[in-house]
Amino acid sequence: MFSLSGLGLLCVLWATGRLQTAAGQLVIFTSPSDSVTLPCGIPSVSPCSSVHWTMSGEFGSVTEVVKAGAVTAANRLDLLQDCSLRMNRPELNDARLYSCRSGTLESRVSLRILELTESPTPEEGTVELQCFLNTYKGHVPCNNTGIHINWSTEDNTPINGDRFHIKNPSECFSKLIIKKKVTDHHRKWRCQVTEKDVLKATISHTTTITDGVEEVFAAVGESVSLSCSHTSSLGLSDRVKWAVGGRPLTPHTLQEEHLSVACCVNEDSSLVISKVRALNAGDYQCSDTTDQRKVLNQVRLHTLDVTSQCEMGEDILTLTCVLTCKVKCEKYLNLTWSGRHHDSWTSSLMTDNSTLTNKLTLSGCAMSLDEITCSVQREGAVMASKKLHSVNSLQTPAWLALPLGLLLCAAAGGFYIKRRSNKDEANERSSIGMTHVYEVVGDVNNEEQQPRREAVTTTDSFYDLLQAVN
Repeated sequence: MFSLSGLGLLCVLWATGRLQTAAGQLVIFTSPSDSVTLPCGIPSVSPCSSVHWTMSGEFGSVTEVVKAGAVTAANRLDLLQDCSLRMNRPELNDARLYSCRSGTLESRVSLRILELTESPTPEEGTVELQCFLNTYKGHVPCNNTGIHINWSTEDNTPINGDRFHIKNPSECFSKLIIKKKVTDHHRKWRCQVTEKDVLKATISHTTTITDGVEEVFAAVGESVSLSCSHTSSLGLSDRVKWAVGGRPLTPHTLQEEHLSVACCVNEDSSLVISKVRALNAGDYQCSDTTDQRKVLNQVRLHTLDVTSQCEMGEDILTLTCVLTCKVKCEKYLNLTWSGRHHDSWTSSLMTDNSTLTNKLTLSGCAMSLDEITCSVQREGAVMASKKLHSVNSLQTPAWLALPLGLLLCAAAGGFYIKRRSNKDEANERSSIGMTHVYEVVGDVNNEEQQPRREAVTTTDSFYDLLQAVN
């Protein structure tokens, strides 16, 4: 009787000390880029010197990774104060069954690692991404209820559209087949695993398209950085040359176009435009100066701008959102409005050559615009946004503009000088830490804006940015 009672007590202790799910073990999900902690499910275990951790191996073998509280395996493992096992930079080979044991008590943890790869042999004209939960020696079919693999864009927008096809051979394995476009170059795709609608792990992959073009979106007035890929091996950004519309960025290019813009090249060879204008939209190219035929990256910049205008005498406010593309704006691009008073909005979307325009009509010129935003979407994912803060007083009805105009005239001189001073100071701050600083050239056809030069840092090479090449 005593032996049976003692055995029963041990069984109860063993059962309560074990972390159980429906499968009889705890399942933890992670991705190779993250660190993960495997909890030791034995309650009130102390000290950790009594703890042993093991992991399953091939053909049923077992490897001891922690013996009597001391790590005996790779230096990527750490034993924490609560006896949990922390794993840094997990690898696919780490997806195994782990056991924490102390005396007669034991708990088990199954580690699943989310993997995302690109098929080397996709169907012609497509890109195939494969996402799966990896276990030891690769993917095995699973029947875990409640586990789902989902696909999304970089901003977590679910993927949908005619050129996307998703196949799910099992709950732990999914394929995303993409009808390839040149603008899929350097696009990020995200795979996520959920269990009972709770996000457990996520991983992303960037596609590279041969002779592809990277799409970048920027709001007018903001800064943007255009990356020059694979330049880390070059060592020096001086070996990189930027061009726009096929023409090198040089002082001569700027003077021909009579354009004005400040920008620079960072130490990582990226091209930075400090204040984007609508006419900056275009195709930019980064190449190696030692081999002009070696194109490192091609970037297509689209610009987004919003303006407001009040109809005199009718008290109707019209907001115009314009996306400027170097070539014709594709059908997968869209402009949307968001903010207050959504129920009373009337908008219209128009495409004209290289621009996409969305006009929003509102009643009341004096209304606040602080929460009204126009966004450009690429296949449903928001790429850039521009918010309107207030209505330009010079676009209000004449009876409001007259007294305001008198005040503006009285203060015009001092305000103009102060604005010029603040702008010069801002430009000097923006040049700090940059390798090359571009000239600022004024419009020679405008008598009120005389050409001037910004102070530049001393370098062996410098370029000037062409604002637009048509």
